[in-house]
Amino acid sequence: MKASLKTFFLASFVAAFGVTSAVAQSTQMQAVVTKASGKAEVQDRQDPSKWLPLSAGTPLDKGAVIQTGFKSELELKIKGTTVTVAPLSRITLEQLVSKDNKDDTRIYLDTGSLKSNVKKTEDKAVGFKVRSPVATASVRGTVLEVKNKFRSTDVKTYEGSVAVWKSKNSGAKVASKAEDDAPAFIPSAGNSVDAITDGAPRGAFTVTQGQTAGFASNGNVTSASDHATKAAMSFPAVATTTASAAERTTSAAGGSTTTATKTAAEVPTSTSPIPSAPKTGSVNINVTWEE
Repeated sequence: MKASLKTFFLASFVAAFGVTSAVAQSTQMQAVVTKASGKAEVQDRQDPSKWLPLSAGTPLDKGAVIQTGFKSELELKIKGTTVTVAPLSRITLEQLVSKDNKDDTRIYLDTGSLKSNVKKTEDKAVGFKVRSPVATASVRGTVLEVKNKFRSTDVKTYEGSVAVWKSKNSGAKVASKAEDDAPAFIPSAGNSVDAITDGAPRGAFTVTQGQTAGFASNGNVTSASDHATKAAMSFPAVATTTASAAERTTSAAGGSTTTATKTAAEVPTSTSPIPSAPKTGSVNINVTWEE
């Protein structure tokens, strides 16, 4: 009787363990090239010194390193998400994983820029991150553009909300199996950082529709409102109006934080209608981080 009970408990434990393992497992997704113009290439995994041309229909796996040349463009499809890689860009597909309740994609933008239209498929949540040498942007379903400039990165949101934060220049890091198999974070309603993503450091903030935030390698951050003010001042000025634009610039030199604030800024605007004129307003952003 005791032997049979032991056998029963052992069999139950193995069965339960097998179910748990199955739930924790993940499957790999692929990015598929839908459009390729000019010089669009992927690095040969067998010989990294070689680059292979890309064409429509080419599947790409996790770890693929992709680059575009002058006057070139590439469009990728990752389930319902579309990623457009601009000319003179280089990206690494760090993570392409599908779980029971969520699909996660992470891309490292080494140089250049990309634009993503992130959409979920089926009844799954979607997680999409873009990392650059100085910043990370995380979304749950939106349209965003990440642009690398000289020692800086701009994150622009066209729809929805994006959680952004400063990140260290650690280069591309392809996700491990343990990372792929880790329990998925499920985004919740709301526009807070915690509702959009997990693992964001202190100082992360959101960039909402129509806003742009900038990150520099020297530790400076340009807030969304400051970007809007500068853009408005670039239009021909035939009249002026007072805009309640708040500017917050934070520096992390030597571990200290300094914040400069400007209010009631005189922002020149044109009297003629400008359909695409950026919005100005009071956006209170105070960014801090730890190196």
